[in-house]
Amino acid sequence: MTSSRTPLIRLIENLMSPKMFYDWLGYGGNDMMNMQFENQLSSCVVISLISMKAYVDFRRRGFDIKGIRYDDLVARPFEICQRLLEACGLDVSLAEKAITCIKNDSQRNTKISQTNLKKLRIQDLEITPQIAESLNSLAAKYDMPPINEECILEGTMY
Repeated sequence: MTSSRTPLIRLIENLMSPKMFYDWLGYGGNDMMNMQFENQLSSCVVISLISMKAYVDFRRRGFDIKGIRYDDLVARPFEICQRLLEACGLDVSLAEKAITCIKNDSQRNTKISQTNLKKLRIQDLEITPQIAESLNSLAAKYDMPPINEECILEGTMY
């Protein structure tokens, strides 16, 4: 029986047990599943911080991966898709098809679908000094700069 998982996912599974994965994220055992957030924004920030930490750690381990900034992808989708395809050694003429694919919500029918995230109305939340302190504490836990500082990780294409 063959696995339908991608080679990278199989590699991660082989490199880390679930406990190692949770520990790598900064939580012991299954504590990650029981995380309590001080505010609505914190849960969304943690998702980004986990992704950023994983990206940095994979680069430190020698994986030749590239990052993109969401704002650049939104502002210049065709150019960024071409650059990504080129970086992956793929045919840049597929950029139009890639743009068509990214317009679809890859998380549809999940709790983090675009529809469900819009219901959170995060854009309406006021970032009080207390919330900023909480978010900065989370960022520090993941070895990232404070939220009010620009953060462009090594290997980011723009």
